[in-house]
Amino acid sequence: MAGLGVGGGVMAVPYLASLNGAIEIFAILPAAYLVSVLLHLMIAEMVVIDGEGHQLVELFGKYLFRGRGRIFFTWAFFILIVTGFFSLLAGYVVGCGEIMVTLFQAASLALPLRAGEVITYALAAGVVFFGIKGLGVSEKYAVTGIIIMLGVLALGSLGAPFQKIHDPGGGLKEALALYGMAMFAFAVFFSVPQVVEGLSWNLKMIPWAVVIGLAITLGSVVVITLMSILVSRKVTEVAMIGWGEAVGRWHLLLGSFFALFALLTSYWSVSYALAVVVKERLKTGDRNSWLIATLPSLLLAISGMKGFMGFMRIVGGAMAVLVALLIIPALRRCRRQAQAAGPSLSLGFWGSPGFQALVIIAYLIMAWGSIVSMGTK
Repeated sequence: MAGLGVGGGVMAVPYLASLNGAIEIFAILPAAYLVSVLLHLMIAEMVVIDGEGHQLVELFGKYLFRGRGRIFFTWAFFILIVTGFFSLLAGYVVGCGEIMVTLFQAASLALPLRAGEVITYALAAGVVFFGIKGLGVSEKYAVTGIIIMLGVLALGSLGAPFQKIHDPGGGLKEALALYGMAMFAFAVFFSVPQVVEGLSWNLKMIPWAVVIGLAITLGSVVVITLMSILVSRKVTEVAMIGWGEAVGRWHLLLGSFFALFALLTSYWSVSYALAVVVKERLKTGDRNSWLIATLPSLLLAISGMKGFMGFMRIVGGAMAVLVALLIIPALRRCRRQAQAAGPSLSLGFWGSPGFQALVIIAYLIMAWGSIVSMGTK
């Protein structure tokens, strides 16, 4: 969950935060975290109750899409998910490829962008090839490295001159944009079934994995946001650029490695989730599902279809809101069907109708904020 959460959205939050005042920042970020925790715990409860280890596409097909339109809506949702995921994965490949080009230039070496994208694909898709155990080990070490790099970057920035902070307080538009991007940074729905699968031997650890995984994302957001605003002469749309330029060359290089690992871990989580979705829907084997889930991202990246990818990123944002709004009715029906056996994981009071309504309202506001910000993870 942390590997997917610490991605492009985390590095985009600081710019939108800089358009708001301190009160908005410290109210919006914790609120977005808490609502996101609630929804992700609801997903975990539904996956555990179902007991078959399905991804969300099959769970919606089982509990939500009914009647004559069931097959149509399940396939339509599958196509939307696959399309959105392809765009995100292609964006990660392009982003990592560009970072590699920058790192090679810093070493006085030339690396064509296409070569950087191919190397990225080998590093990213290669990990997913080995399944959830390989993914879990790689994520553990990569996320640990990310946290260490972030700490070094923050400590190394303390000697830099801090910028004067003006606290004008943003308007409604700026607050909504920040909220929409923060919620998108926390939207790691498709990692929850992976968590349930990996912790099936101890269900009590699942809620802690959700809470701590999203907390790592929140901590990263807060540190990057505060340091970017305090240190950067101008907060850039990709936070690491302005932050690195203000501190020095070493900081810019380490920040590039941070961004590289952040995008790689996001690729691992998204592509593994997509491979599971493909396997469940198309009934393909592990290796074919892996290839279907990963190869299009490389083809899209090296094709240079940036306009197409920009459109697909908007689809990805819409997908996040749609998934969030469908989870509540699917969970309610899942609970009713499982009443006889009794759920083995329950939110209790925190999963009551009142909190379900709160989550729906929160994600409708996210949709509004996403339109304002036009931002992606």
